[in-house]
Formats: sequence, structure tokens, C-alpha cells
Amino acid sequence: MAEQKPLCTKKDYVMEQDNVVGFPADAVAFSERAVKSLDRLHYDKALRYFRKAVECESDNPIHQCNLAGALAETGSFEESNQILAYIVNELDPEMNECYYYMANNLAYMEQFEESEIMLEMYLSRDRHGVYAEEAEEMLEMIHYELNRPFNPARRTNSAEDISVEESFSGSLNGEAEDEFLAERNDYEAAGGMHAAGDANGTANAPDAPDGLEQTVEDHEQARLLLEAGRFVEAEKVLQRILEADPDFLAARNNLALAYYYMGRFDEAREMLNGVLERDLGNLHALCNLAIFERHAGHEDTVRALIDILVKIEPFHREHVFKLATTMGILDEHEQAYRHLHRLVARGMQREPSLYHYAAVAACHMGRYDEAARWWASCRRLDPESGVATYFLEQLQQRGEGGLDPMPSYHYRLPYEETSRKAQERATRSTARKRMEESASTMDYEEDWEQQIKSDPLVRSSLFWALRFGEPEVRLQALQAMSLLADEEAKEALRTLLLDPDQDAYIKQVTLYVLRMLGVKGPIDVQWDGERIQISSNHIANRLPTWEPHWQQVLDMVRDYMKEEYDLFQMHDAETLWIEFITHLYPDEVPRITKASSWAAALEYIIAKMYRRPLSYQDVAVRYDVSAATVAKHVKRMEDTCQVEDRLKQTLT
Repeated sequence: MAEQKPLCTKKDYVMEQDNVVGFPADAVAFSERAVKSLDRLHYDKALRYFRKAVECESDNPIHQCNLAGALAETGSFEESNQILAYIVNELDPEMNECYYYMANNLAYMEQFEESEIMLEMYLSRDRHGVYAEEAEEMLEMIHYELNRPFNPARRTNSAEDISVEESFSGSLNGEAEDEFLAERNDYEAAGGMHAAGDANGTANAPDAPDGLEQTVEDHEQARLLLEAGRFVEAEKVLQRILEADPDFLAARNNLALAYYYMGRFDEAREMLNGVLERDLGNLHALCNLAIFERHAGHEDTVRALIDILVKIEPFHREHVFKLATTMGILDEHEQAYRHLHRLVARGMQREPSLYHYAAVAACHMGRYDEAARWWASCRRLDPESGVATYFLEQLQQRGEGGLDPMPSYHYRLPYEETSRKAQERATRSTARKRMEESASTMDYEEDWEQQIKSDPLVRSSLFWALRFGEPEVRLQALQAMSLLADEEAKEALRTLLLDPDQDAYIKQVTLYVLRMLGVKGPIDVQWDGERIQISSNHIANRLPTWEPHWQQVLDMVRDYMKEEYDLFQMHDAETLWIEFITHLYPDEVPRITKASSWAAALEYIIAKMYRRPLSYQDVAVRYDVSAATVAKHVKRMEDTCQVEDRLKQTLT
């Protein structure tokens, strides 16, 4: 079913008044207030003002239609349809769009046959109306839901003779209003209030038109920055918004996400608590808090939040989408699948990511045939990304068991696959260049570096892998992070050093990468249960002084190794040198007369540890030193640092 459009088809009618002084108590003024409230998702206020407008002009179909629309937004579909039926039966029989609105409401109540009747009636009365295309799509989806073939050519005008009174009767009255308010209060008490969404730029915005427009633009900019993985930049924009309007709940929700992705969990939780203090039933805040608490391991809190979330049946598509993906991340896959199927089957959203999420949920439920169909639909909508193709291939190769590992609810290729594809593209590009030209300086590292810097999908995958990937994936992300030099990357690496759950080796490499990126001065690190400051290049370096000629060896080995060795091999070379100096400090440290000979010895040992073919003579030629001197230095370092034991571990 296509997305339902605003019910007010003559909006200009309620916006005509100029030069209004104060707040006049007439229908136009109440409608104007209601439209503003509805734009900000303040449904309770919108309903109140629309009801006031109807009280002032009960025979005006526009005000009645607006009220019906607001009721539909809150999930009161039956009352909405009573008003819509009253409009076409009593007030304005030519207001044909009411039939389309009633069809939407009936579909949401899963009364598909009645919805079909309303759609047929709408198309027979206004075949080229503003909703004609959406009505056709909706009919097709309803036929699919009812397992009936769809043939639009067979439609007749017979529906025109059907009276709406056969399906709906009565009009808005005090009893219905009281019943609605009672149901609404029960719904809100259960935690089911609709509220601002993460992507909603108009929620809780300032009243001034200029301020509202700027706030919307700023919030959209922040949202795009978040999607691109530029969390520090997004944080600055969102903080600026909240300084101007502390009650902008969508900005608070997104700032909490920015903090979360940067590993600042306490600040993220505090920001969400600020949202819930202002709006206890804010769906986005409840969903995000459940995910944050799951990450923190607070399962009792997570269970309590899930108990609230499973009771919510949101109407607004953004809320359905948010709830569906959250339930999936919380391993409530059946709930996720139910909401996702609802979005797809009724046409609320037609985005490839939605089909991917449905496929992931189906996989977790063991329904692999359904997952394949969802991914096939996803591939038709988005063949370029390769996401659906990748997972369809994984399904074909799964054998008797399930997928291992299970796909995540993030619509992106796994980081390892993204990296592999980029390297393949770069390798093909390099090969093609070398065929076309006699020589080429381009290699796959250059292409991969460009991918990381320019492709938002790759970049956001990288940041996510750095925080939440398996250890080997995080190491790959660190390797890629060394290619970035912006403040976003440095901030993410600093945050990683303060995470008490991160592996010690990952932290050592992280500090090394930060120094490679030019970060000077002390760096805070959470190490062995305490927060310390590291002023050197390595956590392992706790020496009171670091002599320039010792550093000269490190600088030289880095310059020589950077073209042929990866980040971790270079890190291991420097760590070995620091360990060597530390063991012999202060009385037995060798006198460094020629830094190149010690650098050559370091490279030889690392090559040996990683089984790279390199002889004493080879490395001596590279560094312009004698092979005998290299061999002598290698023996001393191996004896001092017990390199043979490390070598045995590496080989096994």
C-alpha cells in the first residue's frame, strides 16, 4: 500500500488569514494551529485543535477531513472512517479522496476485502485522481495478501453503486470522543505514545518559521553526517541545535546515537534519559536505550524495555521501521519479522534495505526460502550495492546448516567483504593500467585508501567494525584507519583506547596508529583497570627517557618497511625494539653507532617471524650495511627478547 498522504487536500484554505492579532477563536485559526502541531508529530495537540475547528464549523468537510487524518495518525482508524463516511454521505459527496483514506484505514485494521471495496469505489469515481497510482499499487498488494490474482483490466464501475453507509454509520459525537480519549490514555500509559523520530527534522522545532527552517536544515545535515560515520561533526551540529531548542527530541535522540557510536556510553544514556524525562513514551528513545543497555550487559533492563516495546503497534511508518529494526537487533526476530512484513505487504516503504532486514529476520527464524525471496526482491531494487547478491550466494553455499556467521540488520556488506571487493577492484585496475602503460605507480592500497576516504558506506562500515566487530575484524579496521588522517578517525581511535573491554593488543596498535597520524602529547588509555597517560609511541614504553638515537632506529625501520609490510608487522618491529631497549636499560643498552644496522636487524627478525623470504645479505643490501653486523645484532635481540619462543607461537 502506498504511503498515505495528508488528508487535508485544501490546505491553503486553513492558511489564508493574514495580519492576525492574538489568537482568534475561529475554525481557521484552530486548523492552522492543528496543522503545525501535526507537522511536529504532536498528535494530542493536533487532535484538540482539529476538534475545536469542527466545533466551530461542523459542516465544513475540510475540517472534518483534517480531524479524520489526525485520528488515523494516532491509530484510531474506526473513528477516522466514521468521520470520512459522514463527509461523503452528508457534507460533500464529491470529496472522493475520502474513499482512498478509508481504504488505508481498513488495510491497517487488516480488513482487506472492505479496503478493496473502497479502493474500487475511489478509482471508479476519480480514475485519474491524485491517488490513482497509489490506489492501483494498494489493490495489487491487497490481492497478494488475499492470495488472489490481480487483473486491473477486469475492474468495473460496479463499485460506484455501493453505499458507504453499508460499511460505516454515525458521525462524531461526545460519546465517541470520550471513548477515544480513554483508549488514548490507556495507550500512552502502556508506553505507546508516538513521538519524534531520529530522522524527523520538524519534531519539537521552534515556532518561528525562519528558526524552524534553519533547525530542519541543521538536523538533516547532522543526520547525513551520522550516516556517513562523521560522528564528531554530527555531534557539533546537534549540540548547536539543542542549545537553541533543548526540547528538540529528535536531535537528542541522534546525539545519543553519535555518543554511542563514539563509545561514550554514559553520555549516550544520559541524553536518552533527557528525552524520556520530556516524553516518557518516546519510541526512538526507548528503542535506542534498549540497544545501549544490551551492549552494557544490563539484561534485566533490556527485558523490561522489550516488554514495553512488544505492546506497541505504531502507525507512522518511521516508527514501525524503527521498532522492527530494534527488535531484530535485540534478537526478537519474530517481532521484527512481523513489523517488517507489515511495512512491505502494505507498501508503507519500498526500500531495498527493508527487504534485507526481512531476509535477515527470516534467516534467524530458520526460514531460508523466505529469506531468499526477500533478498531477490532487494536485488531487483538495488543491484548496484551487491548486498543482496552477496547474501544470496551465502545462502546457496550454506549446506545443511544455517548461515555462519548470521547476517546483521545493517544494510551493508560485511567489512571483510567490502575490503576484499575494494582490493579486487584495485588489483584489476592496476593490472589494466600496467597492460595499457609500460609502468604504473598505482596499486591497490591507493585505490582502497580512496574508497575509505570518499565512500560513505565503506567509511561507516569501518567505524562500526572498529567498535563492534570480532577481534580480527577490528584489526582489519585499524589497518584501514591508518589511511585516514581526519579528526573523525583520531577521535574514534582515542575512544577505543578508553574502552575497558578492548583487547590489550588492539589498544597497543591503536596508540601506534594515532602516533602515525601525527597525534602529539599525552594520550589517555584505560589500561589494567586504571586510566593512564602515555606520552611515548607505545604503551609498552615505560622508560623514563627515550634517547634520540633509539628513535632514529624506529624512524628508519618505519621508512624502509612501510612499502612492503602491513601495519601490524611494522608495529611488532617497533614493539620489539622498545622491549629490547627496556630489557637492557639502563646499564646494558648498546651504543648505537649506526642506526641502519639495527634497523636492518629488526626487519630481518620480523620477516622471519612472518615467514617472509629475506636473507641477511638481502637486508644488508637494503640498508647499506654488512651482513655480518646484521647477524650479530639479530642474535643479540633474539637472545634478549626470546624471539625463538615467539617464532614457535607464530608458526603454530
